[in-house]
Amino acid sequence: MSRLDELDRRTRLALGGALVFIGVLLLVLGWYLISGEAIAGKQLPYLASTSIPGAVLVVCGFVCAVSGSTDPETARRIAELHALLTEAVEDGPSAEVSAETSADAEVQTAAGTEK
Repeated sequence: MSRLDELDRRTRLALGGALVFIGVLLLVLGWYLISGEAIAGKQLPYLASTSIPGAVLVVCGFVCAVSGSTDPETARRIAELHALLTEAVEDGPSAEVSAETSADAEVQTAAGTEK
C-alpha cells in the first residue's frame, strides 16, 4: 500500500471522527435546549436546528470513517468468494438425480403403469 493510500485512509477516519464528534455535540446541545421548554411549539426550532442535523452528522461521520477501510487482501477474498458462488456447475448431483428419475419413469411406462 502506498503512502498516499494510507494518508487518504487516515484522513477519512479523522474527518469521520470529527463529523461524529460535532454531531454528538449538536445532539447534546439540542437535548439541553429542548429540555428547558415545556411547550412543544417552542421545542420545534431546537429540534430542527440542532437535533436533526446532529443525527445526520453522526451517520455521515460513521459512513465516512468506515468507507474504504477494506484492505486489498480482504477485497481479493471477497472477489474470489463471489467468483466461486457465481460459477456455473456442469455435472452436479441434480443432473444425476434427474437422469435416474427419468429412467424410472420410462421403466414404469414400459411395465404398463401411467406416469
